[in-house]
Amino acid sequence: MAKPKPAPPFDLEHSIAALVEAIPARGFLKTTELKKFMVPPEHQGAVLERLAAEGFEPMTGGVRVPLRRQLETLLQARGVLAWPPGRLLKGGTPKEYKALATDLARAGSLHLLVRGKAEAVAGPEVEVLSREEMQTLRPLALEVQKALKAKPLPRTLLRADLRELLLDLLQPAEAGAGAPPPDLAERLVQECLGRLDPELRLCFVPGLVMACLPDHSLTRIHAALVQAARQGRLELRPESGVHRLSELELALCPPGLQGTRLSWVRPLEPRP
Repeated sequence: MAKPKPAPPFDLEHSIAALVEAIPARGFLKTTELKKFMVPPEHQGAVLERLAAEGFEPMTGGVRVPLRRQLETLLQARGVLAWPPGRLLKGGTPKEYKALATDLARAGSLHLLVRGKAEAVAGPEVEVLSREEMQTLRPLALEVQKALKAKPLPRTLLRADLRELLLDLLQPAEAGAGAPPPDLAERLVQECLGRLDPELRLCFVPGLVMACLPDHSLTRIHAALVQAARQGRLELRPESGVHRLSELELALCPPGLQGTRLSWVRPLEPRP
């Protein structure tokens, strides 16, 4: 009777290379799964040690892709991520996920967000409101609550007041730029009235700015436009698609919300 052929010797380096390639897609590897990867029990301890040396993070009962690396990869791909992460992060516990988010937020590498009734996280490159900006918005939230709870009938707010508050928040005056000359806002209003599109009843901002550039800097013209909008004399409107504007036109338009450009302006009746 022929004797069974002995099993080939275990190739540690080949096994490590295969596991290093396989684990990232799975997120983690349990010790009990090493048998599926043809790792004999007597070599499993050495394999886990090597995997830790390759950058994988030890966990109870195995190794995993480091939780921080998993989270950063997800944020790079999605920008904003619902929290808690559910099954998106692999090989950790809710307690570990919470500690990770807290540590990264304290280090400035993560933003903790509130989105309606849900919570979320975002990477450091995502634009968020600062604490100072949220303090600016706090009176508005209180006014809205007061208006909604008013008796016997709810109240409301002036759109002009809301627009002024948001302009203060989104387009603060540039440090060192200086206040625009008192007559510049008036000139912009008059130029706007003289340049209205007869059908749209709107004025194209780049043309309006160009009319004033020989006499004033671009920064001061933008500041005067915002000033006139705060006074309720002009309404600045965003371009529906910035790709329609040339590079020069983009530079002449003041920035708006979420990367838009305020490329149209409509004259308003002065606020009473």
